[in-house]
Amino acid sequence: MSAAGICATDAGYSCGIVRILAVAVTACLCVAACSSSAKKTLSEAGARAAAETARGVLKSQNLKQGETVRSVSVLKDAADKVPGSPDVTGITDANGDGKDDDGKVEFTVGDQHACLTAHDNGNVDVTDGAC
Repeated sequence: MSAAGICATDAGYSCGIVRILAVAVTACLCVAACSSSAKKTLSEAGARAAAETARGVLKSQNLKQGETVRSVSVLKDAADKVPGSPDVTGITDANGDGKDDDGKVEFTVGDQHACLTAHDNGNVDVTDGAC
């Protein structure tokens, strides 16, 4: 089924997330058949796609009273919904207030990294590279 067909039967995710997921799955399927430079590019896209998917999940969340996009439970839930099992690091709550300490979550696919930053004001950004 195409991304457009999936969007027609939207299961709670925005069409943008479905399209990102389709790109990520396609990238993962192509990695095995590509040259080393193409593999690096696809791995980088995979890390970025994983972080962008988590960003989309965060932005579409119906937050409960007292939750923010920096809440540890909200960040973990968004990370758990990213397909492909990327390595996710950086969700830390050293002071026990329920919020991630710096709002930075790193996604790793292969040897490539992308950094999701959840801000106190509710904005969520994604950049290429390690956090």
